[in-house]
Amino acid sequence: MIARAVALLVVLALLGAGCSLRADEPPEATPSVTAPELVPVSDDVSQAERVRLPRLAADSAERRARRLTARVRNVSCAGVIRGSGFALGPRLLVTNRHVLAGAEELEVSTWDGRTFQVASATVGVLGDVGFARVEGRLPVVGAFGPPPQRGDIVTAVGYPRGGPLTLSEGSVVDRVDGGNLGVQGEVVRLTARVRPGNSGGPLLDRRGRVAGIVYAIERGTGFGLAIPVDTLRRLERAGGFEDVPPCGAE
Repeated sequence: MIARAVALLVVLALLGAGCSLRADEPPEATPSVTAPELVPVSDDVSQAERVRLPRLAADSAERRARRLTARVRNVSCAGVIRGSGFALGPRLLVTNRHVLAGAEELEVSTWDGRTFQVASATVGVLGDVGFARVEGRLPVVGAFGPPPQRGDIVTAVGYPRGGPLTLSEGSVVDRVDGGNLGVQGEVVRLTARVRPGNSGGPLLDRRGRVAGIVYAIERGTGFGLAIPVDTLRRLERAGGFEDVPPCGAE
C-alpha cells in the first residue's frame, strides 16, 4: 500500500507540474543526413541486362512430342499389346498394323491422362501402317516434314513397354529396300534407340516435324526401322487399306 501511495503522489506531482515541463525542441527544417557510400555498378550487370536468354529448344521439343504422341493399348485373344501412335487429325491416330492387329478392344491414352475409345480402325495392305479413329479430340496434330535422308538427325518418340515417354535422338544410317523388312518400299535405318512399345510412334526431324513412323528393330544390327513419309504416301496410293485382321490372323 505504501508503494502504491508513493507512486500515486509522483503521478499527481507530474500532472500538476505539466505547465512547467518543456517539450523537446522541434526538428531542424533541413535535417542533415549522411548518405552511405554507393558502390558503382559493374559493367557486367549492364551487359547481362541486354542479353536475350536462349529459348529452351530441347524442353520445348519434348513438350510438343509429349502432346503429339499417344499410348495405344490393344486387348486381344493373345493378351495385351502396347504401342504408340500420333495424331494426323483431331480424331485420327496413325500407328502400326501390328499394334492394331487382332484387337478385341482398343484404347488410346494421351499425355494429359485422358483415355479414348477407338470407334473404327483400318490397316495398310502393303506396309506396317494402321489408322484408328477415336471418340474425342486429340491434343496435337502432327505436321509432315520432308523425307529423311542419310545423315539427318532424327528423334524416335514413343512409350517403350507402355512406360514413360522417351525421346531417343540419333541419325539416319541409310535408306534400304524394305521388302525383307515387312514394308513394300524404302525404309530408313536409325541409330536412335528403338524398343518394344515404340512401334507406331513418330520419327521427328530437327524441327519437330514428322519424318516417318517407327515400326521395328532390325535383327542382327539392332538399328531402329521407320517408314519415311514418302514411302507412306506411296503405300497409300498403291495398296490402300483394309479392315483390321482378326485375332490369330496376320
